Amino acid sequence: MQAWLAMDTWLVSLLSLAYLALLFVVAYFGEKQPASRWKNRPFIYSLSLGVSCTSWAFYGTVGQAASTGNLIAPVYIGTIFTLVLAWPLLLKILKISKQQNITSIADFIACRYGRSARIARLVTLVALVGTIPYIAQQLRAVSASFNLLTGTHQSGSQTILAVTLVLTVFSILFGTRQLAASKQNQGLVLAIAFSSVIKLLAFLCVGIFVTFVMFDGFSSLSLQALERANVPAVVAGEPGLYPAISQAILGAITILVLPRQFHMMIIENHHSDELKSARYYFPLYLLLINLFVLPIAIAGQLTFSQGEVSADSYVLTLPLIAGQSWLGVVAYIGGLAAAASMVIVATIVLSTMVANEIVHPLLLKAEGVKSEVFKIALRKGRAKPHSGKSLLFIRRLAIVVILCLALFFERLISQQDTLASLGLLSFVLMAQLAPLIIGALYWRKATKKAALAALAVGSLLWAYTLLLPSLFAGSPFLVKLLEQGPWGIHWLAPQSLFSLELDAISHGLLTSLLANSLMFILMSLYGRRSVGEKLQAEVFLDKSPLMPQTKLTIADLANLLRRFVGRRAGDEFLASIEKKHVLAKPASDFLVAQVRGQLVGVLGSASTRLVMKAAVQSKEMPLEAVANIVDEANEMLRFNRELLQAGIESINQGISVIDADMRLVAWNQRYLELMDYPPGLICVGKPVAELLRFNAERGVIPTRDIEGMIARRLDYMRRGCRHYHQRIWSNGIVLEIQGQAMPGKGFVTTFSDITEHVNAKKALKESNDLLEKRVEKRTEQLAQAKLEAERANQSKSRFLAAASHDLMQPFNALSLYTSMLKQKARGSDFTAIAENISDSLVAAEMLLSDLVEISKLDGGVYKTSYSVFPLSELLEPLAKEFSLLSKERGVSFHYQRTSCYVYSDKKLLRRIIQNFLANAVNYCRQGRVVLGVRRLGRAVSLQVWDNGPGIASDKQDVIFKEFERIDESQDNAGLGLGLAICDRIARLLGLSIQLQSAVGHGTCFKLHLPRGNAPEQVLEALASENDEASAGAGLGEPSAVKMPAEQDRDNKIVPLHTGQDKEQILIIDNDPRVLQAMLSLLESWDYQVIAVEDKNQLEQVLSESSGRAVSPVLVIADYHLSEGDNGVDLIQELLARRRWPVSCIINSADPGEAVRAHVIEAGYRFIRKPIKAMALRRLIKELKVSPAEKVTG
Repeated sequence: MQAWLAMDTWLVSLLSLAYLALLFVVAYFGEKQPASRWKNRPFIYSLSLGVSCTSWAFYGTVGQAASTGNLIAPVYIGTIFTLVLAWPLLLKILKISKQQNITSIADFIACRYGRSARIARLVTLVALVGTIPYIAQQLRAVSASFNLLTGTHQSGSQTILAVTLVLTVFSILFGTRQLAASKQNQGLVLAIAFSSVIKLLAFLCVGIFVTFVMFDGFSSLSLQALERANVPAVVAGEPGLYPAISQAILGAITILVLPRQFHMMIIENHHSDELKSARYYFPLYLLLINLFVLPIAIAGQLTFSQGEVSADSYVLTLPLIAGQSWLGVVAYIGGLAAAASMVIVATIVLSTMVANEIVHPLLLKAEGVKSEVFKIALRKGRAKPHSGKSLLFIRRLAIVVILCLALFFERLISQQDTLASLGLLSFVLMAQLAPLIIGALYWRKATKKAALAALAVGSLLWAYTLLLPSLFAGSPFLVKLLEQGPWGIHWLAPQSLFSLELDAISHGLLTSLLANSLMFILMSLYGRRSVGEKLQAEVFLDKSPLMPQTKLTIADLANLLRRFVGRRAGDEFLASIEKKHVLAKPASDFLVAQVRGQLVGVLGSASTRLVMKAAVQSKEMPLEAVANIVDEANEMLRFNRELLQAGIESINQGISVIDADMRLVAWNQRYLELMDYPPGLICVGKPVAELLRFNAERGVIPTRDIEGMIARRLDYMRRGCRHYHQRIWSNGIVLEIQGQAMPGKGFVTTFSDITEHVNAKKALKESNDLLEKRVEKRTEQLAQAKLEAERANQSKSRFLAAASHDLMQPFNALSLYTSMLKQKARGSDFTAIAENISDSLVAAEMLLSDLVEISKLDGGVYKTSYSVFPLSELLEPLAKEFSLLSKERGVSFHYQRTSCYVYSDKKLLRRIIQNFLANAVNYCRQGRVVLGVRRLGRAVSLQVWDNGPGIASDKQDVIFKEFERIDESQDNAGLGLGLAICDRIARLLGLSIQLQSAVGHGTCFKLHLPRGNAPEQVLEALASENDEASAGAGLGEPSAVKMPAEQDRDNKIVPLHTGQDKEQILIIDNDPRVLQAMLSLLESWDYQVIAVEDKNQLEQVLSESSGRAVSPVLVIADYHLSEGDNGVDLIQELLARRRWPVSCIINSADPGEAVRAHVIEAGYRFIRKPIKAMALRRLIKELKVSPAEKVTG
C-alpha cells in the first residue's frame, strides 16, 4: 500500500480553528454593514445557496462517480432542472412566504393548512429526523479527512467528538446571538457565500492538479482507464437507470423542502430579483463544482488500483500520495468549509423550528395561554412570554441536542455506509414534504388531516425501508426480518417491499412517496375542510382579487349581517325584501353589493372579501370560526399598521408611499413638515397627480408645462424608475429626494433635509481651497529658501576650491623653512621642538587638503573620467605601498591578485581604496589586512578586510560624517574626514559603500563596481598565465590567498585548497566559519580540501582547473545553500556533468524530516549539525573505499 507523510495534528487543528474563526469574522463583518449595502447582492445570494453542496458534494460525488461513472451527480441535475424549469413554483413560494411572514418550512406548510400546530410539530420532527443523518455525514467526513491528513487512524472516536464540540460552539456563536428568529441574518449569508467560494476553489485546485499534473489531461486519463481492466466501469460502464432517476427526483425535490435550503433561498431573500439571478448563477456553480468529479474518480482508481483507500477520500488522498501536502491541506479546508456551512445553517434553522413549533407552544400551554392570536404573534417573534435569555438558552440547548443526536447516529450506523448513502437517506425522508407543498400551492381541496396522515405514512415507510436496514444491518436479531420479512412474508421485507427489485434508495423513495401521495389525495378527496383551511387555501391559490362567481342566497346574506353587523341589521335586510323572494333563492348582484357595503363599514374591505368567499364556498358555514379568523385578521392588520406607522414616524426623513394606482396611501409627519403642505390637503387615497400639480402651481417644481411634467413623473413611477435630485427651497432649506419602486408595484419616496450637510460641505471646500493656497505659498517659500541655501553652499565650496592654491602656498614655504630648521637644530636641545613643529605642520596640511577636497566635491568642481581598465593596475601599486607601511606597524598585509576589468574613474577610485587601506592599517594593530576582489555576475566587489577592534552598529552611520572619529585614543588616527571624502566620491561615481563590522570582530569595507570587457589579446594572455599558474600549483605553490573569516556569508571571499598528492574532499557550505572549521579539521586528517561557498565558486574552480586538478573521492555539502540552492540538487547536477564516482554526505541544521527524506531518497548519507568530529570521521571511514570500488553517490 502506498503511503504519504502525515501532517502534524496540532497544525491541522490550528488551521481548522483558524478557518472557522475567519468564517465567524466574515459573518460579524456582514452583520455590521448597513442594510443598504445588501439590497443588490445577486452573487452573494447565489453563492449562499451553495450550502446545498456539503461534504457529500466535495467527497461523496467522487466516490459515487467511481462506481457509476456519472459525469455530473444526478442529484444536481434534478436541482438544476427545478431552478431553470420550475421557476414559477419557486417564485410563488417566495411571494407567499413574504406575504405571510413565514419563518421556516414548518411554518410555511402549517400556514397553508389552517395554521395547524400539529402539522408544524410533525414537519419539525420529520425535518429533525431527516437532517440528523445528514449532519452525521458531515461529522464523519470532517473526522475522516482529519485522520487521513494527520495519520491518526486509531483515534476516530476522539476526532469526531472533537469535531462535534467545535462545530457546536461555532453554531451557537453564529445562530443564537440575536433573539428574533425571523430576522434576516446578512452576516450568515455572507459567511456561507464565502464558504461556497472556498470549497469551489479548493475542489478546482485539486481537479486541475490531478488532471493536468498527475496525468496529462482528460484524454490521457480516459485512455489509461480503458487500457486498465480494473476501471472499465468508470469509463465505459453505464450507471443504473433507476438510481439515476431516483436521485434526480430527490435533487429536484430537496431544493424546495430541505430546511436549510428553504431558509437560505426564501427567508434570507431580499427581493425576487435575487432569485431570478440565482436561477442562472447557481446552476453554473453546480456545473463548476462537478467539472472534475469524474476525472478525480478515474485518477483515484488508477492510482489505488487495489482499493487501498475509500473512493470517498480520493479528493484528499491523491494530492497526498503525490507528495503535495499543501494541496492536501487545501482539499481538507475545502471539505471543512462544505461540512461546516451545512452544519451551522442546519442546526440554526432546526433549533429555531424546535423552539418555535415544539418547545414554546408547550410552555404556553403549561402557563395557560390560550389566545390563538398570541400564539401566532409568538411564532412571528412579536410576543415574548419568557425573557430573551431563556429563549436563547432553549435554542442553544436545541443545537447541543441536535449535534449530540447526530454524533450518536454516526456511531450507530455501519461504518461501511458511504457519504452518498447517508446523504440520500436523509433526502428520501425530506422528500415526504413534497406532496404537502405541491398540494398547498396548487390544490384547493387539500386538507389538514390528509397532510398529517400522508406525512406520517410516508415517514413510517421510510423508517421501515431505509432507516431500519441502515441501523441494524449487522444485528443478528434482525437478520431474518431484513432478509425474509416479518413472519416470513418475503414481499414485506424492508428492502424488497411488494417484491420490488430495486436499489435501496429507489425502492425506499418509490414506496414511501407513492404511499404518501395516495394517502394525501384520497383523504383530501373524501375529507372536509374547515373555514380556516379554506381561507388559507385562497391566500395560497388566489390569482385574482375578484369575487367568486358562485351566488349567495338571501339567507346567507341575512346570516352574515346578523353575525357581523347585528341581529337588527339582518332583520331589517329581510324586511326590506319583497315577500316574493324565497330565502333559498340566489341573491341578486344588487343585494350582494348592498350587504357588502354594510360589512365593509364594520370589517373593512379585505376582511369582507375573505368572509364572503368563505360563505360562498362552504354550504355549512360555521360563522363563529369565520368571526374568530376575521377578528384575528383585523387585530393583526391593526397591529401591523400601528407598528408600521410608529416605525416611519420615528424616522427623521420624510416618507411617502404610493400604491399601484398612483395614490398616496402612507406618510409620516416629517413628510408634511418638509413639504409644507397646508392642513387638510393630504389624505389616504390622494392622487399623486394632484400633489404634483399643487407643487408646480406654487413654484416648488419649476416647469412651464405642468400637465406634461405630471404625465412624465407618473410614467416614471409606473415603470419603477429610480430618481434622485436635490431641491433648494426659497427659505434656504436643501431637500434630498430619492424614490424607488416597491415589490408588487407602488412607489416609495424619502425626503431628507440635508441643509447642514450641504453647508458643511461648502465650508469644507472653502477651507480646503484656503489651505491649498497656504500650502502652495509655504511650499514656494521653502523652495526658495532651499535654493538660496544651495547657492550659498555652492558659493562657499567654489570659494574654497578656488582659494586652495593660494592657501597652500604659505604652507609650502613654511614646510621648506621647517626642513631647514630641523637640519640646523639636529643634535641640539631644539630637535624635539623642530620635530613637533614638523608634525603639526603635516597635520594642518592634511586637514586643509581634506577640506579643500570636500569643498571641491560639494561644489561640483570634480569632473569624472570613465574608462575600462584592469583593477590590477590600480591595486598592485597600492598593495606595494601599504605592504611596506603595514610591515613598519607590525600588521600582516595580504593582496589577492585579480584579472578583472572594471568601468569607472581610475583616479577617484584610487582615492577611495587608498583611504580604506589607510584606515585598516591605522586601526589594526598587530593584526591582519586583506585586499581582494570577488566576482558578482556583471559586477565585482572590491573588499578591504581587517581584524581590528571593529565598529559598533550604532556608530556605523556616523563615521561617514565630517570630523567624526570613533576611537579618540588612536595617536595616529586621522581627523575624521577620510571616509566623508570616500562617501562623496562614491556618490559622484554612482557607487555604494557597504560596511560590515562588529566590535571585536574586525571591519570590512566593500565597493561594488560594474565590470568591463577585456580586449581579446588580454584574455589570451590571462589564459596563458592561468595555465602557468596551474603548473606552478603542482610544485606546491599556493594558488589562492586565504582570506579572513567573515560574518556575512553572502559576500565572503572563501579559501580554496587544492592538491594532487593526497585524496581530495570537496566541501560546499555557505557559512564561512563552518567552511573554515571543516577545512582545518579535514586537513588535520591529511586530506586535500577544495572549499567553496556556492555554485558560482564551484563553477569558477572547475573552469579554472579544466577538470584536471579536481577529482574528489568525497563530497560534503550543506543542504541549504545561497540563492535558494540545496546541496542534493547541486551535487546531482554536478555528478551528471562530471560523472565522478564519489560518495556524498549532506549535513544540515534543519530539524524537519523533509530534508532527511530528500537526502535519503537521493541515495546520500545524512548527518545533522552541529557535526561531531568523531561521527564525521566514522562516516568517512565507512564510505571510504579504494578507487576501484567507488560507486556513484
